[in-house]
Amino acid sequence: MNDEKGPQAPLQLSHQILPNGETAVEIGGELDIGTADRAYLYVRKIIDRHPGPVAVSLARVGFCDARGLRALVRMANYAELACCPFRVTSPSARLIRLMRITGLDEKFLASR
Repeated sequence: MNDEKGPQAPLQLSHQILPNGETAVEIGGELDIGTADRAYLYVRKIIDRHPGPVAVSLARVGFCDARGLRALVRMANYAELACCPFRVTSPSARLIRLMRITGLDEKFLASR
């Protein structure tokens, strides 16, 4: 079956602890109904295990739906409860537009 989005890109998750103590998380592929919970749990574990700020790069996210946006909100809310600074970086123009439409630009793009 052909999908309008083309072949589905698997979710890719990785992180590294930077010398300044910030954890840089990379999310790649599709952040959608099938992958959002996994991405959220991955970032939640990082917040639980590593003190310091968390920056989630969206540079390699090729597609994000409402469930993906919800996962980002859940990550930010969890970080806030844990008193952990949280930000997203490098969203695509399409994702920025989606954030603006949904009103999430104020939450995620204020520091751009």
